[in-house]
Amino acid sequence: MIAARPTSRPDEKRIAVAATVLVLGAVLWPIRQNWRAHKIDGFPLSYYPMFSAKRADRVRVYYLLGLTAAGERRVVPYRYCGTGGLNQVRRQLRRLVCSGKAAKVCDSAAQRVALATDGALADVVTVRAVRGEYRLDDYFAGDKSPLSERVYASSPVERSA
Repeated sequence: MIAARPTSRPDEKRIAVAATVLVLGAVLWPIRQNWRAHKIDGFPLSYYPMFSAKRADRVRVYYLLGLTAAGERRVVPYRYCGTGGLNQVRRQLRRLVCSGKAAKVCDSAAQRVALATDGALADVVTVRAVRGEYRLDDYFAGDKSPLSERVYASSPVERSA
C-alpha cells in the first residue's frame, strides 16, 4: 500500500515564498550602507561597522597599574576598579579619571589590592590610574609596552602586618 502524499495548497506556498523573501530582504537590506558616503547604522538592521570600520593605528586606554617595590608592572584587573563587564568598567574608569576623581579610584583599588595575599598582586605596593597609548599591531604581536603613559593619580597599598 502506498501512502498518500499530503497535498499543499497554492496559498500556503505563496505565503511561504513571501515570508522567505521578506526575511531575506530584511537581512540583506543593511548591505546598501556600504556604498553610501554617509553610512547610517541602526538596530535591528546593522551593516556591522564594528567589524568593517577602519580602525586607528593607535589606541588610548585607561587602566589601573600596580607597581612592586622592585618597579615591576602589574595590570590591576578591572574587577578591582568597579562592577560590571570589562568594557563597562573601562568606560567608568575613563569617565571618573576625566572628571578629576582618579585619586578616589586609586584609593579604593589600593584597598582592594591590599587584601590580595597571593597571586600577581600580592607584592604590589602602589596603584596608579593611568592612560596608556598603544600601537595595536605591536600589542597583539606580543609587545605589551605602551608608547606613552600619563599617570593621573597614585595610591600606596597599605597592608596590615
